[in-house]
Parts: sequence; C-alpha cells; structure tokens
Amino acid sequence: MVPWTVELERVDWNAYACWCGERGHLADDLRQIITARSVAEMGAASLDGHVEDQGMLADVAVPAAGVIMAALHEDLGADARSELIITLWRCVLGAEDESGRAAIQQQVRAGIWAIYREATHGDTETALDILECVEQDTARLDAFREAVRSRLDKRRRRRQAPTGWGGGREGR
Repeated sequence: MVPWTVELERVDWNAYACWCGERGHLADDLRQIITARSVAEMGAASLDGHVEDQGMLADVAVPAAGVIMAALHEDLGADARSELIITLWRCVLGAEDESGRAAIQQQVRAGIWAIYREATHGDTETALDILECVEQDTARLDAFREAVRSRLDKRRRRRQAPTGWGGGREGR
C-alpha cells in the first residue's frame, strides 16, 4: 500500500459532484492515471473538465488535490505526472472558488516539497507558478528559483531554436 491509495480510498467519491455531472468515477480515473506508465495506459482517463473547468472548481477538486499531492511523491510515469501537475496548477491558479482554492492551497503547502521536487526535476515552470501562489517563505522560493534558473534557460532556448528550413519554432 502506498500513501496515495490510502488517500484515494478514504474519500467517499460519490459524495462529490464532478463537472461532467456524474459522481464517483473520479477515483477510478485517478487510479488509472497514477498507475499508468504511458499515455496508452492512461486510456480515456483524464482530469480535464472533471476537477476544474475554465477556472471553476468542481466539488471533487479538494479531495482530488489531496490524492494528487500524495501521488506526486511517487515514481510516476511522465505523462501521469504531467496530467497531475497541470491539474493541480489549474486548481491553484485558476480557481474562482475562494474556499476551494484556499483548501487546495493548504494541501499544497502541507506537501510543498513535492512541488519543489517537481521544480528541480520535472515541469519547472508549472511548479514555480504553483509555488508562487502557495509558498509563504519567499526567501526559500527565491533560492529555488535561482537554483533552477539554468534549467529554465535551457528549456526556453530549446523552444526558441529554429527548426528546419521553414523557420518554425519548436514547442508551438
């Protein structure tokens, strides 16, 4: 048993509405995403339009964020990690629901080292965006931002490098 499964199983998912209008299915979607080692294994499971939609949080967002935070401590497939961190980013940055956003930010603060790990080993920009919203120790955030500066610069240069004769840009 791993911590994210305990967090997943302790929630009564049928008690929370999802943006698709159904209840209860998000536990299965989270399990499928978290255990997937590839996009193919993720299948049709997605959190997009279920947990958050255009800045509005579904009721299920708060318990889902708890599972996401627990799962980010695990060795996840790259696509699963991306799905989870982007969903968390949407919930933290885009939420218009003040009480839901506050509860999610509290969960992120409680597991903040998972987000710092993501900043240093994964999706640096997304993790830093999340940290800018939740981190209360600005000196620590500034130190980490400086520590990952070269990582960010490399990624930006790769996206801006010309490709082929067409003058296109990578990452568009």
